[in-house]
Amino acid sequence: MAVTKLIVIGNKGRGKVGKSGIAATLDYVCNHDKTNHGEYVSGFNCNPETAANEFAITKLSANKTGGRQGYHLIQSFAPGESNPQQAHEIGCKLADELLQGRFDYVVSTHQDKEHIHNHIVFNSVSFVDGKKFHGAANIFNKIAAISDSLCWEYGLSIVEERQAKGKSYAEHRADKQGLSWKSKLREILDDCIRRAKDWEEFLSLMREAECEIKFGKHICFRMKSQQRFTRGKTLGLRYTEDRIKSQLRGVFIDINAPQSQPKRTLIYDIDNSVKAKQSAGLKHWMEIQNLKMAAMTINYLSDNNLMNYKTLSAKCTETKSKRDTSLARIKEVESRIKVLKSQIKDLDTFRKNKPAVEKLDSVLFKEKYRREHDSEFILFESARKSLKEHFPDNKFPTIKSLREEMSSLYSEKEKLYPEYYSAKDELKNLDVYKKNVDYILGKESSREPHNRSRDNHGLE
Repeated sequence: MAVTKLIVIGNKGRGKVGKSGIAATLDYVCNHDKTNHGEYVSGFNCNPETAANEFAITKLSANKTGGRQGYHLIQSFAPGESNPQQAHEIGCKLADELLQGRFDYVVSTHQDKEHIHNHIVFNSVSFVDGKKFHGAANIFNKIAAISDSLCWEYGLSIVEERQAKGKSYAEHRADKQGLSWKSKLREILDDCIRRAKDWEEFLSLMREAECEIKFGKHICFRMKSQQRFTRGKTLGLRYTEDRIKSQLRGVFIDINAPQSQPKRTLIYDIDNSVKAKQSAGLKHWMEIQNLKMAAMTINYLSDNNLMNYKTLSAKCTETKSKRDTSLARIKEVESRIKVLKSQIKDLDTFRKNKPAVEKLDSVLFKEKYRREHDSEFILFESARKSLKEHFPDNKFPTIKSLREEMSSLYSEKEKLYPEYYSAKDELKNLDVYKKNVDYILGKESSREPHNRSRDNHGLE
């Protein structure tokens, strides 16, 4: 089992208690007394003894010397569970997976305490493209997931299911007693998973339980009493869409194993890389990566019968069309659902207040009655005016018919989202591999290494 911690090293920030800045942090982590005389100290694209200066040179060449100077990642193992050699190997793999060969780093394994632990100090600026390391909101979870995956690979124990956020005492107590809304939502999900035979029946049971589902990058759930949707992974890793489907198939998946997909990477343009020209080691690393990416590209094209360039181009066009068509229909459906919700609300308000309005003709003291029921008249008139915009002939539909239409649209939306994200993900694959083919065939004269664009079309 290993726990991780990430510390930011700033111009005046501290990288270790009593040690400030990159140089002092590296001096601490590379201490020979703690690392068996430097046996368990490694550097990537830098010499551990001169790493502080090399980090600074990278920043100067990118003209990014201000702000955060680096990061200090600590990975601690349970006492007696690992040995220095194994721990150091895991630490190097953690740094490789997290930094993807873009940042200089030093890994040092300390064995001066009961628990063996790694110190990973890495630069804030990439020596590949000069961009800064940006820790997203989920960077801590990402580091923990990589660490857990490596521990699992090496046969070490794993930290029990992690929570994205901490709990207050009140929430913790309510959760233990089964009174929190998260506990109730888990109970509904567990019951539906247990009773359902397949995914369609699971969705049907969730609707019967009045629990709404929203599809997207992350599946979300909302009970009738909830105001906002809750992501499945917030309830626990076994409530993600993939793992719910696996449970329905009777397949057990370890809840601590991170869900990951093979990384799709563009081939490096070594001839136009200034960094590659400056560093023979980096150029050699890029050449190895390019061989891997070329092999991955050929395998993908072969497995999908896309070895013909015209077929590949046509597949890209077809997949893009599928994605765009699904997206357009999703927006149409969501827009119609929004209108239906408004109409149902107006019809309900209209019919609830209609008796009070119609009674005005039969009462004796009309002005007094109107004053006493002023709110009913205002709500009725507002609802009637809104409904007339949609139904100018004053032939209002029944709430039942509108709800049936909305239910049908929700079902269609549940099918459209997987289609959209499947096409979107396939197009990302095709785009990367086609760019690699173009580069290999010389169809692109130059481009930035790993040029990526954000493509979410407003959906999360």
